[in-house]
Amino acid sequence: MSLDTVLKIGEALRQSDDSLKYFKYIESCPTDNKGNYPLCITIPVKEDFSFDWNGIKITPENERDKLYYLKFKTSDSDGLVKYIFGDIYYEKKASVKKDGTIESNEGGYYRLANPNASSAYRLSSFYRGDPDFNNIIVGAEKSKISTTALQKIRQNTKDNLDLLEKILEYSSAVEYYFSNIIDKPFKDFLSDKEMLFLYATKQNFLKTTRTILNKLGVKSNFDEFEDKEKIKLFTLTNTSIFIHFQFDDKKHWYHFTNEVSLVNTKMLSDFFENSGDGFVLKKTLYKTLCSGDKKNDIQFPGFKIQDKYKSKSFIEDDMQNLFYALSYTNKGKTIQGTDIKLIVLPRGENLTAKDYEDFQEKQNEVQIVANNASFNSPLFDFSETEKAEITAFDLIFTKKGGTTSPDKDLVEISGVEKSKLRQIKERIEDIAKDVYKKRKEFINTEKDLIPLSPEYSFKNILGNPLADKNGKVKFDVNPKYQSHLLKVLPLIYSDSYFKDDMLLDSFIQNVEYSIRSGDSKYNFLKFDLIFLLKIQNNINDKYMEIIQSESYEIGLMLGALAKNLSLEINSFEKNYVGNLTRRIGTLSDFIKLKTDIEQKLIMHDKSKFTFQMSYDLAQKVKNFKSQYDKEECAFGFMESYFKPLPKNDKKEEERINNN
Repeated sequence: MSLDTVLKIGEALRQSDDSLKYFKYIESCPTDNKGNYPLCITIPVKEDFSFDWNGIKITPENERDKLYYLKFKTSDSDGLVKYIFGDIYYEKKASVKKDGTIESNEGGYYRLANPNASSAYRLSSFYRGDPDFNNIIVGAEKSKISTTALQKIRQNTKDNLDLLEKILEYSSAVEYYFSNIIDKPFKDFLSDKEMLFLYATKQNFLKTTRTILNKLGVKSNFDEFEDKEKIKLFTLTNTSIFIHFQFDDKKHWYHFTNEVSLVNTKMLSDFFENSGDGFVLKKTLYKTLCSGDKKNDIQFPGFKIQDKYKSKSFIEDDMQNLFYALSYTNKGKTIQGTDIKLIVLPRGENLTAKDYEDFQEKQNEVQIVANNASFNSPLFDFSETEKAEITAFDLIFTKKGGTTSPDKDLVEISGVEKSKLRQIKERIEDIAKDVYKKRKEFINTEKDLIPLSPEYSFKNILGNPLADKNGKVKFDVNPKYQSHLLKVLPLIYSDSYFKDDMLLDSFIQNVEYSIRSGDSKYNFLKFDLIFLLKIQNNINDKYMEIIQSESYEIGLMLGALAKNLSLEINSFEKNYVGNLTRRIGTLSDFIKLKTDIEQKLIMHDKSKFTFQMSYDLAQKVKNFKSQYDKEECAFGFMESYFKPLPKNDKKEEERINNN
C-alpha cells in the first residue's frame, strides 16, 4: 500500500536536519523565476522579547536560505490566513487594466485589515489567529506545559503590530528607505505617514515602465504629480517583503521547539481525533483516506463515519510523519497532453531524506537526457537510479487537480521491483530500435526520425486526426488517448500488457481520415502500430497473427488490384480507400467491392494485367474458413495499396519525414 511508503518517507524527512522544508504548512522564503529573493529585513528581538528597532537591517543574502514562515491552518481548505507567530512573508500585487483602472491583491501569508471585506476577513491576520492562539494556550496549560515564551512573543508582536503592519502596507517605502540614504531612524520613519506615502509613490514611479504610466494617465515628471496621480501610483504597489525576527544568539522562531510543538499539536488536533481504535482523520488531508468530510469524501460512498479507523488508524508518530510526507509525495510528472500525473515513490531499507531528495533531483537530470537521447522514454526514467538502497517503487496515477481542487488517485501499483522495471524498459527499447531501423530502411533515408516510445505511438494511433487548411494531418491528444493510457500503462509497468483490441480499429480510422484529407499517413502510422503490437507480452507475436490471417491476406490481394486504379481515377483513393471499412463491413460487402474494382479495371483496360490475381483472390474468398475481420482486411488492403514503387521512394521519404 502506497500509504505505508508515504509514512516511511515522512519519517525519514522528519528526522532530517532540515526537516522544516518538508512540513506541509511551513514554507521557505521564496525566490522569483530569476532566483531573486524578496526584500528581506531582520528585526532583532531582545532577551525580554521586545523589538530592537534601532538594529533593523537588510537580511544578509547568505542567511536567506534559512528563512521560513508558518502557514497556520486548521484544515486544508482554511483560507483565513491566520498568523500565530514567526516570520512574515507578504506580497502586494497590482496591475493596470485596459480601461486604466488598477486591480490590486494581497499575497504571501499575511493579510492586512480590510473594513470593506466580509466579517470573517475584516480583521488582519494577527487578530484572525487570536481564537486558535487562545486554544493553544488553554490546551498547553491543561497539559501543564509552559507557554511563557510563546505568550511573550505574541504580546510583543501585538505591542508592535501597528509598526509591523505599516512595513507591509508601505513596503515600497521601506524598499526606498533601504535603497537610499534617509536621515531618519527607521521607527520614526514608520511613524511619519506622509513620508511613507511619498516614498512609496516615488519607489513605485521608479519601478514602473513608461508604457504603464501612460496607461495610468500620469505625467513624466514625478515632482509635477497631482494628489490623484500619487494615489494611483501608491495603489500600483508591486512588492514582496519578508520580515525575519532574529532572537538572541541568532535564533529563528523555529528554534523554539517547545513553542513550535504546541502549534503543531493544535494543527494535529484539528485534523485528527482519537477513535478508541487509534487516531483517525476528521478533515481531508490524504487523498485515499476517509475523513468524514462530506465535501471531499465522495470517493467513499456509503462509508460509515464510525468505521473510519478501518480505512486507516494512526499512532502519534505517523500523524506527524504524514504532515512531513505530503508535499514530497504529491510531486509527480504530468504525462504530456493529459491531466494524468505519475507519482513515483521509491522504496528500500533505511532510506534517508538525502536519498529521497537525490532521487527526485536525479529524475529531472535523467529527464533531460531522455529528451535528448533516442528511445529513452520519460515514462521509465525513474528506473535509471543507481542508488542500490532503492529496490522498488510505488507508482500512483492521479488526475491532476486545479488551484482549488486536489489531485485524485486513479490507479496504484505497489512494490514494482527496480530490476523488473529495467528489464521491461530494455525490452521496449530493443523493440523500438528494431522497428525504427525497419522504418528507416522502408523509406530509404539516412536522416534521424522521431524515435518510437509508448506515449508517442499511442498518441499517433489513438489521437484525434486534424487537418490544417493545407490538408496536412496531425494527431492530437484526446480523452480516448488519455483514458487508454491510464488503462495500459499500469499493465506495461506490471509486465501484463497482453491484449489491446483498440489499436487496430483506431489505426484504420486515423489512416482513413488522413486519406480523405489527401495526406495519407499509412506508411507513417504502420510502424507505430507494429511497435505497440510487439511490446505486448504474448508468446505469439500479435502482429504476425494479424498478417497471417485470412482477412489480412484477402485484403492484401484486393489492395494490389485496387492499386492499378489509383492513377486512373482521381477520386478513387479518397472515396474508396478513405472509406474502406464502410465498404467491407462483412465478407459479402468485401465481395461486392471486389466485383466493383474488377469492373473498373475492365473499363480502364487493366484487367489483362490483373486477371491471375483476380482469379487467385476469388479462390481465396471461396475457401475462406475463419472469422472475417474488416480491420485486418483493411490493414492488408492498405499494405499493398500504399506499398511504394521504386520511383516513389523519394516522395515517400519526404512524406514521412514531414510527420
